[in-house]
Amino acid sequence: MRVVLLFSILFGVFSPSAFAQDASNQNDWPELKGDYLGQPVPGTTPQVFAPGLISLDGERELNSVFSPDGRIFMFSRVVEGTFKMFFSFRRNDGTWQAPRMAALSRTFPAHRDVDMVFSPDGDWLYFISDRPLKGYSLERYNIWRSRITPDGLHDPEPLGAHINGPGHELYPMMVGDGSLYFSAVRDNSLGRRDSYRAQYANGKFETPVNLGPGINSDVDEGDIYVSSDESYIIHVASGRLDGLGDGDLYISFRQADGTWGQGVNMGPNINTDGIDYCPMVTPDGKYFFFTRGNDIMWVDAQILDSYRSQ
Repeated sequence: MRVVLLFSILFGVFSPSAFAQDASNQNDWPELKGDYLGQPVPGTTPQVFAPGLISLDGERELNSVFSPDGRIFMFSRVVEGTFKMFFSFRRNDGTWQAPRMAALSRTFPAHRDVDMVFSPDGDWLYFISDRPLKGYSLERYNIWRSRITPDGLHDPEPLGAHINGPGHELYPMMVGDGSLYFSAVRDNSLGRRDSYRAQYANGKFETPVNLGPGINSDVDEGDIYVSSDESYIIHVASGRLDGLGDGDLYISFRQADGTWGQGVNMGPNINTDGIDYCPMVTPDGKYFFFTRGNDIMWVDAQILDSYRSQ
């Protein structure tokens, strides 16, 4: 694991161009210490994460992902109508830096970067972007990744054509063995957009496999979080009969035969009459993050156990 290397890059030991500063609130940022940007931890009722610091009034924030040891926090914000990736990191003195726009998001100012995730070993940052890619429309998202090296973050590279198909590929998610989950429209989709898994073996991703009817249906599915041990999945579905709003979060557990159990709507404690999306559980398994409307929310992950018997 290259966690120390990643921190060194972010802390500026290596090239400062790895991540560039860009935050209007650098001077107003308070001294924050402790895990999770030093925020008071929530109970079983979802709370806005870091109000006025990360979740800003009148702005749209989404995504929420911590590095493997919880010392780097990344999220997305809409800047001039375009998704951009931001990060905050915990310095050696324990204080959290004010959020900055990632240099990767400054490369193509008119293009969108969103849905980021760290690989389990800390060697890669995965994300989706509509940045230029030869042979593909500029109007679509592909999955990209950037390797973390002693020289900084390498120029991002797109995944292969068997992953980046003819339509959008959204919300990449990595699990413990390095395999990749994501959402896309494919010829074998059960409805519209479905969720897929690509096994990682021998240094590459194999052909993606549809997750089947426990997860996918005849409506849109996406924004899929998968636990590191692949024992449960949280994902978004839009248009189901038991839906409460424009997009709801569902949870499904791995069955004894290896298939996924039928997804359970996470109910009104999580879902609203709007859109609830971008699920993520912290690497330590303690807190469940998601996006509600324009804000990042978090809640004690113990609530996930309550769905096992449903």
